[in-house]
Amino acid sequence: MQILPKQALLMAPMVDLSHVAYRQMVRSFSGCDIFYSEMLNSRIVPSENPRTSVYLKWDQARDLVFQIVGNDPARMQEAAQRLDGYDPRGIDINMGCYLKKIVGHGWGVSLMKEITLAEKIVTAVRKVVKRPLSVKIRIGMSPDRTYLKEFASMLENAGADFIVLHARTAADGLGRKAIWDYITSLKQHVNIPVVGNGDIRCPKDAIDMFDRTGCDGVMIGRQALITPWIFRDIKAALHHGTPPESPDLCTCMLELGMLLEKHFPADVALKRFKEGIGWLASNLAFGHYLAKQARRSDCMEEMNSKIRECFESGIG
Repeated sequence: MQILPKQALLMAPMVDLSHVAYRQMVRSFSGCDIFYSEMLNSRIVPSENPRTSVYLKWDQARDLVFQIVGNDPARMQEAAQRLDGYDPRGIDINMGCYLKKIVGHGWGVSLMKEITLAEKIVTAVRKVVKRPLSVKIRIGMSPDRTYLKEFASMLENAGADFIVLHARTAADGLGRKAIWDYITSLKQHVNIPVVGNGDIRCPKDAIDMFDRTGCDGVMIGRQALITPWIFRDIKAALHHGTPPESPDLCTCMLELGMLLEKHFPADVALKRFKEGIGWLASNLAFGHYLAKQARRSDCMEEMNSKIRECFESGIG
């Protein structure tokens, strides 16, 4: 299997957001080559039923990478082997999440402090994964270019097929500007593909990241929630074409609701619709009002009605 297509575009893993419904909506606009699942707990995956699990739901599309999180090599190996058996596009190890509830367990970016343990995890997972294996990391706990290179060399030697670098430190969270120079340094240091992540808000940003860093792929998170058609527009820009007009936002929102109802129980669908609607609504002058009204809904039907009412009333 090809590790990455040329100038690959990837949708980032995002808790409660990079689920099957949002992925389907993004895919409907075309352009995204590879999608990442929500972060999957390695302790739970081995006992989860893929037919009923909220987190394992997918439409069998061959563009999905399952991402696992944990710090026990044996459990990570077991989870990876189970997921690899579902025939996805690939498996990813999360070594970049900065959230307190993840770092508190010694998972995510905390593993960048434990290079020996991190190596054991990648080695263990590599033994059972037949598909491409990626590791998503950050710059580290601090902006230490030398240590980042050492850590990346370890990942390469342990069997990672490519690295995704979110160009912020653990302390930066999502608030500070991504430091793309670290992507450049990593690409020049390792012999495996490097995907850059951080601060892609429009097609020009993606083209600039490719040009400035030499990266093999660009991963997009939050902006893919705001403008799910961004991958389509980037592809057009890369080929010097003109992208189609942006879709009707009301239609987009209602489509997301329909996809959620198709894949999830009513309570889960409603919860995730309320989480997703704010991102799409941020395109609108009256987006804050729309999201606030929609989130007061007690059911999907009421939420859809409030969305329609906001657009029909011409608020903003």
